[in-house]
Amino acid sequence: MFHDNWNYMGHMGFHQGGFMFWVIAILVVFLLVKIFKDNKKVHKNSEDESLQILKNRFARGDITEEEYSSKKSILNL
Repeated sequence: MFHDNWNYMGHMGFHQGGFMFWVIAILVVFLLVKIFKDNKKVHKNSEDESLQILKNRFARGDITEEEYSSKKSILNL
């Protein structure tokens, strides 16, 4: 009457929304990974932009070599 690995409802564990739970869980994990990857790219671009601005200020003579070195070490943290 009952088969191995099948529960009394005959759905192999996907009864009452179990399947939807796993679909939603996988989607949430996928979206979290995507958000963290995108956030990392934005953060890296802003660091690159900040360093480029600092280099431009030093090249124009707006800041001294000591100021450049100090600010660069802060940005590289």
